Amino acid sequence: MITTRIFSKISINMTPPVTVVMLYSPSMPINTESNNEEGRVYLRPFHRIYRIDREIAAETFPNARTLSELLSVNQRTVKRDLDFLRNELNAPLVYDYYKRGFRYKKSGWTLPLQNLSEGEILAFFIAENALRFTGNAAQALQLKQALIKLSSRLPEKVLVDLTMLGENISFQNLPFISVEPKLLQTVAQAAINQESVEFDYYSPHSQKRTHRQADIHLLHNFIGDWYAISFDRAKKEMRDFHVGRMSNLKVTKNYFETQKKWNADDYLRQGFYMMRGGKQVTVEILFDSYQAQWIRERHAFHMGEQREDLPDGSLRLKFQIGEKGLEAVARFCLTYAGNCIAEKPDKLKKLIKEKLEAASSQYKD
Repeated sequence: MITTRIFSKISINMTPPVTVVMLYSPSMPINTESNNEEGRVYLRPFHRIYRIDREIAAETFPNARTLSELLSVNQRTVKRDLDFLRNELNAPLVYDYYKRGFRYKKSGWTLPLQNLSEGEILAFFIAENALRFTGNAAQALQLKQALIKLSSRLPEKVLVDLTMLGENISFQNLPFISVEPKLLQTVAQAAINQESVEFDYYSPHSQKRTHRQADIHLLHNFIGDWYAISFDRAKKEMRDFHVGRMSNLKVTKNYFETQKKWNADDYLRQGFYMMRGGKQVTVEILFDSYQAQWIRERHAFHMGEQREDLPDGSLRLKFQIGEKGLEAVARFCLTYAGNCIAEKPDKLKKLIKEKLEAASSQYKD
């Protein structure tokens, strides 16, 4: 089943995760017109419905032309929204030929409460975030449809007031590298179909561009950045390729089998913030009682982390990663400098000390 294949090939990691509820009705019309912000796609159907309802309720007698100007969309989109308002929400909507605009036949009518299942809410929450990550509606909508299929059997119901949507909920991501939508779609399809690809790849570390042939085992989004976790045919090992650094991508029409003992969770657990490799080491970080308050609220900084609450209110994080991931752990610790201590391994402590000394030297008079 395609839903299963999508979930095994595409993952999204918002670290540390924060639970947010975004609401949507699956039959609501979607507009994929780009707005003025580069890399963003206009996806505010609930907001448009709300604005249209408010205009009609205020008896301004809007029509398709005036609404399209108000909402900055074309008249076809407005007509779909009006059809949705009339047919799906049962609005007593009529066109007043004398006023040349729409009105409600029943005075005082308001948008009804919508019964949404937990599955529908989950579907839009993930789809909305995927859309903001990719900047392309197609991927988000494909994921949304897969999620709806997966969650449609959930019996839970919630009541959602559509008039509250779009005004009180927002998302903000950390900076990330923009990826051309068509490229991302090709990479995603290659991962789902298990089709080998070849491409040119730029490495900031070596500052060189090389040609690669790879089998994409997982398309992974880490706080906004897309990575093609792949078996590099030349290196004979798994590598993390940032999709934003890939160019001249071609599918080869050659299909592959996943590597023996491949497990996405096990692989991701070996690294920290997308840096991995080397022998396994145990990391221990101690947060003082002040900073521990905020650390406790967030789960989890690492998939395999263990937490230990200490009597004085401090908190110890413990996890295992590949030694090459210590660079990322050092940067993480410096984020909380003064409120955390790296206890293990010694190589991590040395790395942090070197970075602090280098930073201190830059601020000498």
